[in-house]
Amino acid sequence: MRPVKAIQFRYRASSELDSLFEDFRLMCNDAIRIALKEKPKSRFKLIESAYFRLKEYSLHSHYILSACEIAYSVYKNKNRKTGPYVKQAFLKLDNQSYILNHLLLRIPIRPREFIYLTLQGSDYHLQFIDDPTLKRGSITLGRNNLSIAFSKEIAEIKPLGNVGIDMNERNATTSNTLGTTNIFDTSGVMEVKERYRAIRAKIGRQTRPDNRISQKLYAKYGRRGKNRTVQQLHTVSKKIVQQAKEKKLRIVMENLEGIRKLYRKGNGQGSSYRGRMNSWTFREVQRQIEYKAAWEGIPVTYVNPRGTSRNCPECGSRVVILAERKLYCSECDKTWDRDILASLNIMKMMMVCVVPQAQPSTDEAVKGNGENNNYPNPPSRRMKVVIGQEPTTRQNQKN
Repeated sequence: MRPVKAIQFRYRASSELDSLFEDFRLMCNDAIRIALKEKPKSRFKLIESAYFRLKEYSLHSHYILSACEIAYSVYKNKNRKTGPYVKQAFLKLDNQSYILNHLLLRIPIRPREFIYLTLQGSDYHLQFIDDPTLKRGSITLGRNNLSIAFSKEIAEIKPLGNVGIDMNERNATTSNTLGTTNIFDTSGVMEVKERYRAIRAKIGRQTRPDNRISQKLYAKYGRRGKNRTVQQLHTVSKKIVQQAKEKKLRIVMENLEGIRKLYRKGNGQGSSYRGRMNSWTFREVQRQIEYKAAWEGIPVTYVNPRGTSRNCPECGSRVVILAERKLYCSECDKTWDRDILASLNIMKMMMVCVVPQAQPSTDEAVKGNGENNNYPNPPSRRMKVVIGQEPTTRQNQKN
C-alpha cells in the first residue's frame, strides 16, 4: 500500500505570485466552460479540447495540465449546487514541475523562467523533506501557505487484535482485545465551539447593517475556531493511532454517514440542540485517525453503528438505561458505562459477525443427530463465525 500525507508549510510570498494566481484561476474557469460545452469523458479529452485555448496565457505547459485536472474534477462534482466556478486564488503543480532543495522551492512561470520561495519549516517538516524514502507528489499553493504531498511504500501490518472506538460529543472511548479501555476527553472542543458560537451571534447582532464587515468577521473567527478545534483533535487521534501501532491492533470505528439527518428542523428538537449536534466533529476525528493509521500500515474498518449501546458485550442480552449514562445488564448483574459498553461492542463486531451457516461435509454432520457429532446442525440457518473463516453454504454442499 502507498499512503499519502500532505504536509503544510508557510512561505515568504513573492509579488510575482499575485499575477500567477489570477492567471491560473482564469485558466481553470476557461477549462470549466470548455468542459461544460464539450462534455468530455475523461480528463485527457478535456486536455485535448482546451490545450490551445489555455496556451494563450503563455504559462508553462504544466499549468495547463493542472488547470484541466482541477476543471474536470469540478465539472464531475455531482454535489455542486451552483454553476461551477473557481473563486479562490491558488496553484497546483505536479511533482515533475518543481524542485525542492531542502527549504528552497523553485516553481516555473514560463520556459526557463522561475520563482524561488523560501519555506518555513520546523523539525517536524524537515523529517519529511530530508527523508530519502519518501516520494514527493503534487504541491498546492495558497496565499499564505502551501501543501506538499508525500507518499511511501509500506506493508500493512497483520493485526493481533482489534481496538473499537466509540465517538461521543465530549469524549472518544477505546477498548481493545487485550482488555484495555481508555477515555480521551474532547470536552475542550465543545467549549471552543460554544465560545465561537456566542461570538458569531454577537457579530450578527452588531454588524447587521453592513454585510461586508460581518462576512469578514465570520471568516476571521471561523478560521480561529477551526484551527483550535482541529489542533485538539490531532492530539487525541495521535494517541489512539500510537497505541494501535504499539500493540499491532486493527482500528474499528462506526460508520456514522447520514447521522446529520437525525437533527433537522421539524424533528421536535430545539435549535440549540440541533446546532450542537450538527457541529459535532466526529468525522474530523475519524479522518485524522484514518490517514495517520494508513501512514503506519494499520488497517481501519468501519462497522454498522446500529445497536452498539443496546446489548451487553458479555452475554448479549438487552440492557436497561439508567441515569448519568449508565446501563444495567440483569443477566450479568453488572452496571456499564454507556461509552465503554459501546466501544466493546464495536470492537467485538469485527471478531464475530453473522453469516450463512457453515456446514461440514460429512453425512453425520449434515444429519446432526449423532451424539459424537462435533458440528451439530443448528436450529437456525445463520450462526456466528470468526472473520477470516470462509463459510460453506448449503448450495455449495449440494454441488
